Amino acid sequence: MRIRNAVLVALAIGAVMYFGLGLVFPREDLHISVKAEALVCIGGEMGYPGECKSGFPITNSLVTTVIVDLLLILMIVFGARNAQMVPRGFQNFVELVVGTFYDFAVGVDKKNVAKFFPFAATAFLLIILSNFIGLMPGAGSIGMCQPYAKAAAEGGEAEHHAANYYAERGWPLTCEPGELLVPFLRAPSADLNMTLALGLISVVLIQYFGLKALGWEYLVRFFNFREGPMFTVIGFIELISEVIRIVSFAFRLFGNIFAGEVVLVVLAHLFPYMLPLPFYAFEVFVAAMQAVIFSVLTLVFMSMATQAHGGHDDAEHGAAAH
Repeated sequence: MRIRNAVLVALAIGAVMYFGLGLVFPREDLHISVKAEALVCIGGEMGYPGECKSGFPITNSLVTTVIVDLLLILMIVFGARNAQMVPRGFQNFVELVVGTFYDFAVGVDKKNVAKFFPFAATAFLLIILSNFIGLMPGAGSIGMCQPYAKAAAEGGEAEHHAANYYAERGWPLTCEPGELLVPFLRAPSADLNMTLALGLISVVLIQYFGLKALGWEYLVRFFNFREGPMFTVIGFIELISEVIRIVSFAFRLFGNIFAGEVVLVVLAHLFPYMLPLPFYAFEVFVAAMQAVIFSVLTLVFMSMATQAHGGHDDAEHGAAAH
């Protein structure tokens, strides 16, 4: 009975995904922009589709980020409201997610888990919700049509032809010729501004926890002039690696999510019905794994930053002595 119900549920989910993707994705006016697209320009005017000539842009990734923030706040409010010793319902789900990640964080660094856990868990929930919302049917394919003003203004015949090509092949709900679709929602992780900000915050917190745990001695791992020229060079290499971590955090997350968007849109143009489904499932897996990777690396680097220079060797010698 349970197996039959599980199979029926799986088939129902597959059917919903099939028809949902089939109806939402096969739009011929879809396009991919490397950066987030502006929906409104506060105090300015729109120019090229998704760009502001002047003013402050309200981008689709910013709108999605606000939605994710509200969902996280509601999750905490409803998960912690009327909390019971024996969790039930939504409280049980929230405690499962938070408790599982907390147990993992304890395995990484039990001593400092209370310091590291808040940011790492928040980053995990923020990224995974952002990625999943970006994969929802309709995100990236439901939006507003904006004139392809740049081509007309600059006389770009090839670009103008491309804009008409998208629209003239369209379905009834596609944009008119000379317009391109700017989606209302887009995964914040596909916006380099978002991932760069997360990477910068993560690296700054790593240095903060290192300085707080070790004091000025923490800087010796970067500016080591006491143990000879070789360790001085190694220290500078360590300093460069810390700066590069910002780029690594940002581009790893951005590259995987943006690449997933490109794959799904290209397949939606070529094979709008069955073929995108396996890739869609794979992108769901990638979306979850990128959230895990970002948060786990943050935990590990924070733990490493709080260990004294040569701390591993000292610990091993101490264990051997006992």
